[in-house]
Amino acid sequence: MARSITVEPAKLETTANKIDQQAADYERNYKALFNEVEGMAAAWQGADNQAYTAQIKGFMDDFQKMTQLMRQYSEFLKMSAKTYRDTQSEVINQAKRLSN
Repeated sequence: MARSITVEPAKLETTANKIDQQAADYERNYKALFNEVEGMAAAWQGADNQAYTAQIKGFMDDFQKMTQLMRQYSEFLKMSAKTYRDTQSEVINQAKRLSN
């Protein structure tokens, strides 16, 4: 039994835009976290603060990689939508050239 896949470019673009927004929110939140950690250093000094700060900052690369991955996936969805839309247009144009 053959299966079919239905693709709606508009839905791909909508999803890509949602992912872009989520990536921006994610980035804003982790930057706010790092700002809070830096701000705490003024009131909380000592080896325990240094250990805490180092531990939190150790996640910086992971946070940045996640943001980058989200943006790459969004771009993939946008490119897929464009490819599907272009392919559909080309098929329509070729169908119009058929003669009876």
